Amino acid sequence: MKIRRITGVILSLLVIALLLLLFVDPQRSVRRESSKILLEDSFRMDHIIIAGESDTVRLSRMGEIWQLPGGEDVNLMAVENLFFAAERLQVEAVHTDLGKGEDGTARQVSFLSGNKLVLQYEIQSRDGRLLLRLAGSERVFTVSLPGYRELDLSRVYSASENHYRKHILIDLLPSEIRHIELEKRGQPLFRFSLNEEDLISCTLPQSDSLVPIELLDEEAVRMLFTYFTSIRYEEKAGDSLPLSGMDEMKERWLASLYLESGEGEKHSLQIYSLPGENGEEVHMFRALVIYNNSHDALIINYIYLDVLMRGLSAYIGDNL
Repeated sequence: MKIRRITGVILSLLVIALLLLLFVDPQRSVRRESSKILLEDSFRMDHIIIAGESDTVRLSRMGEIWQLPGGEDVNLMAVENLFFAAERLQVEAVHTDLGKGEDGTARQVSFLSGNKLVLQYEIQSRDGRLLLRLAGSERVFTVSLPGYRELDLSRVYSASENHYRKHILIDLLPSEIRHIELEKRGQPLFRFSLNEEDLISCTLPQSDSLVPIELLDEEAVRMLFTYFTSIRYEEKAGDSLPLSGMDEMKERWLASLYLESGEGEKHSLQIYSLPGENGEEVHMFRALVIYNNSHDALIINYIYLDVLMRGLSAYIGDNL
C-alpha cells in the first residue's frame, strides 16, 4: 500500500509538471522570444535594408549622417522614427503563421552593424495590424507601439526611398487617401472621396450637390489618387520671396488643394505662380506654395503640381 501511495504521489507530480510545461513554460518561451524582436544599441547600426515586394531601400550611415545609395542625405526624422519603433515594439498576440496579408505590405527588415547582421525579421499588414516573424523562427507576433496604437507601423517601415528623402511634403498611397478637394482659379470647388469599399464619389461643396457617378471618367479620377506618393519641395522661399504684397499674391493665385487620409493626415496647399528668372511673367518650371498655412513659403517644381490642378471638366466623360 505504501508503494502504491508513493507511486500515486509521483504520478501526481508528473501530471503537475506536465501541466506546468504546457501552460507556464510556453508563456515564458513567448516572452523570451518576443524580447528578441527589440533592437538594442541602435547607435551601433550603420546599415538598414528594407526589402519589399516591389521596392527596396538601403540606408547607410556615414558618421552621423544617414544616406541613400549615391550619397543623398536622408530625412533624419524618418530614420529616427524607424529606430524608435524597432526599440519599443510590443507583442500583442501570437499566431501560427503569417497567413495572407494585405497586398504590397510584406517586407524583410534587416539591421546591420559593421556589415554584420544584428536583427532581421519579416513584417506584413493584416486588418490594420502589423505581423512580425523573426528570421528563422516559426512564431508570428502581432505587434504595436505602446502609446501609439493608432500609428500605421507599416508606413514607418517603408521600403520606398521617397519616404526617407528630405523635403517630402506628401507621401500617400492611393488606398490611404479619403478626400481630395480642389479649387482652381475661375472654376468651381469640387471634392473627390474614396470610401473603405473603394467607391468614388464627387461633390460640389459650395452648392452641396453630388455629381452623378456615371458622368465621371473613373479611370481619370483614380489616376489622380496616384499622384501623391512623393510630393516634395525644392527649397524655402525665405526672405527672397519674389512676390510683393497681398495684391500680387491674389493676382498670382492658381489653386487651392486639400488632401485627407483615412488616418486623419491632412495637407493643404495654396498654389501661386512665380515670376520668371529673366523677366518673364511666369516661371515655367516652379511655383510658390503655402503649405498647411505655414508662414514659410515653399518653392515646388511645377511638374508635381500641374497634374493636380485640373478642373472638374477633366474628369467628366472623355474630356481628359
